[in-house]
Amino acid sequence: MSQDGIRFIEDLKKGKELVPVHCFYGDRYLIDETVQNMKAKVLSSAFKDMNYNSFDAKEADAETIISTAQTFPVMSQKRLIVVNRAEALSKSQQETLLAYIENPSTTTCLIFIISADKIDKRLSFFSALDKANYLFYFKPPSDAQLPFWIKKEVQRLGKRIEDDAIGVFLEATGDELMNIKHEIEKLALFVGKRDIIEKKDVETSVANGRVDTIFDLADSIGRKDLREGLISLKKLTMHGEEPVKILGMIARQFRIIWRVKALNKNGIAVNKIAQQLGIFPTYIEGYLNQGRKFTEDGLKKIFKILHNTDIALKSGRQSPDMAMEKLMLDLCLDNAK
Repeated sequence: MSQDGIRFIEDLKKGKELVPVHCFYGDRYLIDETVQNMKAKVLSSAFKDMNYNSFDAKEADAETIISTAQTFPVMSQKRLIVVNRAEALSKSQQETLLAYIENPSTTTCLIFIISADKIDKRLSFFSALDKANYLFYFKPPSDAQLPFWIKKEVQRLGKRIEDDAIGVFLEATGDELMNIKHEIEKLALFVGKRDIIEKKDVETSVANGRVDTIFDLADSIGRKDLREGLISLKKLTMHGEEPVKILGMIARQFRIIWRVKALNKNGIAVNKIAQQLGIFPTYIEGYLNQGRKFTEDGLKKIFKILHNTDIALKSGRQSPDMAMEKLMLDLCLDNAK
């Protein structure tokens, strides 16, 4: 069973000794933050560049990675090596690396980073990592946990944020942690010396019409109105939003519609739904209204279309603009209500 990445982060803060091999998968923001913290812990500033190596699994060969891992660090206790896109390692490379994993260097901290959200533990490489307790899953916060995560991040910057401000903030930003962190930093700068971030601050600095636009876009999909859907998509683009971020906002919108619809069907009160999902109560009625426009099968089909678009964007098979326009075509013309 994979180790808990969030617990690993806490152990790292407490100064727990690092194992010689790590394999990270899950939320990329949490992984990147963890790697940065490991670099700060392992590498001395004076010789950092001499003791840090980064490889792309698609380009580097296993022998080079092992040779580097077996090289003694310079004026430091450990060397840190990161292998990105480790899911791209060929079978022969995996087999070569397995021999090292069974007897790793104690003076090297080797990190494999998986770009994919999931891994196949049936493969001997990942199975061996799992059995050795070297496999770590970084699970992103759930929708209900996000408000607490935001409060902690805001507190790290010496600020406090009001609950109603968090509701507007999440509707505007979606649930991508990297984007949330960036917007929190912008908010902290926006309020200046004030300690408390208020709803009006979020509306001015972050939301800027995005909340209404994402609701309008979902309504357009529900009505199968391609013209209005493309207009809403263009508005989001004009706000400077990247296609991957827009896709995340759309996915979050429909994920919440699905969950609100399901909880309401089970007779859960509106205030309880808001509490359970970490959503400001003002928005629940809007989600309920949108949920009435979709059947469960229709929503399942939408999630499949969103998943395919995510793959297209990340693989580079299509240009971002083309992928997003195709998304709107698929959602507005093909989704089953």
